[in-house]
Amino acid sequence: MIQLKSFLMATDKTAIVKVYCIKVLKSTKKRIAIIGDVIIVCVNTVNIKNFIKLKARFQKRFNVGSVHRGLIVRAKCNKLRIFGIFIKFAENSLVIITKQVVPLSNKVYGPLLREYCMRWPSLGCVATCII
Repeated sequence: MIQLKSFLMATDKTAIVKVYCIKVLKSTKKRIAIIGDVIIVCVNTVNIKNFIKLKARFQKRFNVGSVHRGLIVRAKCNKLRIFGIFIKFAENSLVIITKQVVPLSNKVYGPLLREYCMRWPSLGCVATCII
């Protein structure tokens, strides 16, 4: 469960490594976000090697302290699937998105749940692994 000031890892091709939650936007609960919810995050850490490779217009966008929207794709809490299967990931991670829930990068690393790839097809197109 993600709440205010929780640290998350960014799992897309942007140079952003670590972010922290500022506000929970679209959630079933008011202050707690789970997998599939949209939150507002602030950039805390950037990978310098990947940051230098970015174009100048993207370097301005992904600086430390910049504010973005993020979609939570993995969380440490249990997620109940059909047939009584629980899924639990090792880390909290998200994908940087636009207001229309379209990823800003063209690649998402790590596994994504099949339910959310069917809910947002633009996210499923850029995923490397779907479970």
